Amino acid sequence: MKLKIFCVLCATLLIWSCRSTQPDQSLWGDETPPITEGRMPARPVRAAMMLPLSGKNAAMGEAFRNAGIMALYERPDSPLELMFFDTKGTADGMAAAWTEAERQTPDIVIGPIFAEELKSLKKESPDIPVVSFTSDNSLMEPGVYTMGVLIPDQINRLVQFMCESGQNRIAVLSPENKTGELAMNTLTEAVERCPGMAVSKVSIYNPKTVNFDPAVLRIVPKPIDPKKKNLSEEEQILLNTPIRDRLDFDALLIFDDGVRLRQVVSLLSYYDVTPAVVPFYGLTPWQSVRDKNLTGGYFPGITGIRAHKFSSRYNSLFGYKPPRLSSLSYDAVSLAAVLAERRALTQTNLTLSAGYNGVDGRFRLNEDGTNERLLEIFQIQPNLSAVTVSPAPTDFSDKNALFFNGLPTTDMPDMSSDPFNRM
Repeated sequence: MKLKIFCVLCATLLIWSCRSTQPDQSLWGDETPPITEGRMPARPVRAAMMLPLSGKNAAMGEAFRNAGIMALYERPDSPLELMFFDTKGTADGMAAAWTEAERQTPDIVIGPIFAEELKSLKKESPDIPVVSFTSDNSLMEPGVYTMGVLIPDQINRLVQFMCESGQNRIAVLSPENKTGELAMNTLTEAVERCPGMAVSKVSIYNPKTVNFDPAVLRIVPKPIDPKKKNLSEEEQILLNTPIRDRLDFDALLIFDDGVRLRQVVSLLSYYDVTPAVVPFYGLTPWQSVRDKNLTGGYFPGITGIRAHKFSSRYNSLFGYKPPRLSSLSYDAVSLAAVLAERRALTQTNLTLSAGYNGVDGRFRLNEDGTNERLLEIFQIQPNLSAVTVSPAPTDFSDKNALFFNGLPTTDMPDMSSDPFNRM
């Protein structure tokens, strides 16, 4: 373990030494937000980054590590020190990594990435803030935060967009797992805030199934075989009725991703139900599923305004384009570095109500460990790229302005002159 840490630190020093000049500015900007001054001791502030630097997720761990290095490199005046520990992407690896990290008396933990790792870390009861990357909000609590894009935020943003678009009859296809359960619970509450909206059909399926036909046919009409003999009058009418007019919903939410999602949308297409017929909506992982049957579909995601600059700068340092979500690591380390500069790395400042404006847009950590993000709505194009069709709100004061009957909340400070908004 010590050898791995040493090698990573050597690599970090080599990267820094290869750069002859500092970048023009951090992607976060050169000024700090209105945070409360702290009283931390005048010594380096230590951050233990818990990442899978070996094993099947090593590439992801490396990208998160590099993004963290880049964030700190761009804030040369920060007293923050990064220490890297290999979790191997497993619960046991996390426990061993924490044993090593604890000996270094860190002031904050950044990571881990996966839920099982975080469960393992929580069993060790660290008495310092933990800023993780998992999207499993059931693991969050005071002092244990996440930078991940949480499902409740995604669902609320989708329903807001559907409400503004005038779609109010919702059908749902959802796996019977933790993601599906959380998404359904949030959806039930969210539709109540849109006048006239209701969930008209729900089809829940076993995520281990190999036959999605029964699940799909619970929400879409079974096709009429034109070759069938002795068609009834009703069947004749249905046969000549466009599929759009046979559906009793005007938006379809699919709470799945990966291979299962591709199988589901392929089957929907077989039954002539496509995003061209009725809008499809999904979760953030849709951004990595490339399938022509999703063309025209919508999903929420973190803002891409600064993403291209982050990607370009990362590529210039490390020689390849970063995975999209590695920017979460950049923002987490930038947050720690900014607070370290002010000797103000406290839970009060981590949960600043106005939030912080990072690479991935405005976000704020909540006292209960969850977070809030200002999400955009993307639409999948024929070339399978995704473009923004509904920009993120500019700050938390108008996050739900249209959603909540046009009455914006007023308990947030004016952030129009936020010094982080430099790009």
